[in-house]
Amino acid sequence: MSSKSSSNNNNETKVTTKVPKEYKQALKRAKNYSNVMYMSKAEISKQLKSSYSINATKYALKHLKVDYNQNALKKAQEYAESQNMSQQAIHNQLITKNTFSVKQAQYAVDNLKADFNYNALVTAKKYQRDLGFSPAKIREVLISDDNESFTPAQADYAIEHLND
Repeated sequence: MSSKSSSNNNNETKVTTKVPKEYKQALKRAKNYSNVMYMSKAEISKQLKSSYSINATKYALKHLKVDYNQNALKKAQEYAESQNMSQQAIHNQLITKNTFSVKQAQYAVDNLKADFNYNALVTAKKYQRDLGFSPAKIREVLISDDNESFTPAQADYAIEHLND
């Protein structure tokens, strides 16, 4: 796995290590998971373990240069824009589904630039259109921790603008 070559000048010994192809492939895949899918370290590890050896997975994770706070923030932005989620729902999703740490999820929601009034309104209109909910029922669902987890103020904004 390693080869040594000695240099005559200054009696230096140079050690070079040949990295196995599987390790390089695992690192390349890990970079893709991070840069394209914004995965957490735990999620990247899980994905790698399904295709690579434990040692290749460890190598990839050790050599992967990534800011997991930024990955959490980018994933949070996706949820805010594509699913119109509330700040609390995004926080929960980052932890439970995406396996980011509580600290990483908090960083993401603290730094997320999203219009949660707009997200509440879009969500409210879906409940009205698709399920025929009354404004009172929509507000109840919007603020429920078991459902959408919007703040009461965001839910009030949505109800106020429901028919705009």
